[in-house]
Amino acid sequence: MKSKIKLTLVLLLFGFATSTQAFGQKNESANGPVGIFSTGAEYDEFMGNAKQLAYGPNGDPELRAMIPMLNDIALNRPLGWTNQRYGGQGGELDLLSNEKVRSELEMVDEQYEDLQRMNESVQKRVAEQIRGLDFSDRENLTAQIKRIRDEANKDLNSVLLPHQLERLQQLRSQTLLRNRSIVDVITSEPLKTDLKITDEQTTELKETEKEIEEELEREIAKLRKESREKLLGKLKRSQREEVKELFGETFDFGKRKRTPNKQRQKK
Repeated sequence: MKSKIKLTLVLLLFGFATSTQAFGQKNESANGPVGIFSTGAEYDEFMGNAKQLAYGPNGDPELRAMIPMLNDIALNRPLGWTNQRYGGQGGELDLLSNEKVRSELEMVDEQYEDLQRMNESVQKRVAEQIRGLDFSDRENLTAQIKRIRDEANKDLNSVLLPHQLERLQQLRSQTLLRNRSIVDVITSEPLKTDLKITDEQTTELKETEKEIEEELEREIAKLRKESREKLLGKLKRSQREEVKELFGETFDFGKRKRTPNKQRQKK
């Protein structure tokens, strides 16, 4: 139970990491203030250093999982903003903005208001703390960030009860499954590390998932054909013949390409 609560606390504050490295690139307004930094150049330098240590040679997987959180704080955005912008899910406060979710957690209005105030206070404090991160001390950098994170978790833990944290994590995980497969979720950081899933297990899970999906597609195609035949059975024989002539022999167009979430939202 304690390990679940610990995992929940981490996910509560920082959410799931996105795999993209697109954010934190060269900022066009390098001379103007960006987020908590005086200039865009300072922001670029901060995120560049963080990403180099996370994704570069001998990159740190734990630091990689915290990059979206660092970007949120650097840009003075709500925690979870980076994940949401790059195709992931928003932070837990976004989830708790849903009255139905708060009801599921048995969270009263006063408690939710306390959490909002606490989150605002924590984010301001963390913003000041990350300004002082020493990127030259590579060995201790991740430990520094973890310490900042743990202190913030402790504050948020004072607002939410253990059973609320656990249920919130479950709901958060369920939102990830709306756009991603369960294999994709559990084999991505930070869950892959938390669950101690090896690279061999990851490969096996993805191969098995592919086999199951292919089998499922065959079953769905079979059921779809049977349902069409049942529907066409309501027509007269001559009408059925005309329909058959209209469509001809079935042609396999291949798998339908999925439209990325961002493109669907723009339409």
